[in-house]
Amino acid sequence: MTGRQGRRGWGWIRRLPSQRYQASYIGPDMIRHTAPRTYTAKMDAEHWLASERRLIERDEWTPPAMRSAAKKAKAITVADYIATWIEHRNIKPRTKAHYSDLLKRHINDTLGRVAVKNLTPEAVRAWHAATLTDKPVMRSHAYGVLHAAMATAVTDGLIAANPCHIPRAGSARRKREPVILTVAEVAELADTIRPEMRTLVLISAWCGLRWGEVTELRRKDIGEGAEIITVSRGVTHRDGVCRVDTPKSGNGRAVVVPPHIRADIEQHLEAYIGKDADALLFSPPRGGCHLNDKTFRHHFTPALEAIGRDGVRIHDLRHFAGTQTARVGNLVETMGRLGHSTVGASLRYQQIVSGRDAAVAEALSKLAESGAGDDTPGP
Repeated sequence: MTGRQGRRGWGWIRRLPSQRYQASYIGPDMIRHTAPRTYTAKMDAEHWLASERRLIERDEWTPPAMRSAAKKAKAITVADYIATWIEHRNIKPRTKAHYSDLLKRHINDTLGRVAVKNLTPEAVRAWHAATLTDKPVMRSHAYGVLHAAMATAVTDGLIAANPCHIPRAGSARRKREPVILTVAEVAELADTIRPEMRTLVLISAWCGLRWGEVTELRRKDIGEGAEIITVSRGVTHRDGVCRVDTPKSGNGRAVVVPPHIRADIEQHLEAYIGKDADALLFSPPRGGCHLNDKTFRHHFTPALEAIGRDGVRIHDLRHFAGTQTARVGNLVETMGRLGHSTVGASLRYQQIVSGRDAAVAEALSKLAESGAGDDTPGP
């Protein structure tokens, strides 16, 4: 039976239109397995089948694809695999650069040298315990890259299980809490800062645009009567390169401008912005791609000092927008207005303004006054 094409005594060999031979067989798992390559000579296909049958008879058989993946895993290191994983990800250039920087600075010299197949939970825990201990947020980013890449390695069949399973390691508390100005302080700040930057403060604080979004705004993005701002782009700066792309979430949005700052925006357009539809709302004073945060801080910091506030960052204006929106809108509305793609960030604002902590404290006081809790069983 081995002399003709097709069914043999054991296994199957067929000749392809390319005139090469393909070998396959039904394994002990009752699944058909095909040779990882085709052969010019039929005897080579028969040799592969004979080798597979020998493994079955010796009870040493595993699926060929699994063996191939294991062999590949022996050769590829964590550093090489993550580098390829980053390259193949459909992510923004700045995010890709951030991931690559984390790999280069915090993974390559330690876990990066280990073969993917040999990476253990113990090694991951030891690395996590010693890495970026003074920068918990950055450490969570590095762990997140490692965890996601190893999850893909599981899908690729290189490892059986993800060795990264440290509880809550992918999220971390920020060391610095945002400083949220009051409504009156935002108004005073806008009145104090350099006039052509007044509207930047108001849009950031009341519309919640990110820095890269607000500095990429152009005349064409402001609707009639300044009622709507269309956010469809954002600008990033890295290694001296200015890049305009979609917003961070990847989606644009239309933000309804609170009526009390519409006149300010219209006045800004009239006083400082050219008539061209592509004219930037906030141009860099000395030319260049866009207004950068360093230039803005030269005016932002003195204005804060003048109103008696310090320690406020530019991004804290967006936090102000988040808390104010959460006071009057629900979670979905807050997400839509701020351009959040996940509920986590918007939920923080909802929790800040929920008032439940005060309500709980008040209820405890009432409990103490009534003595109703005296007969409650102890733990």
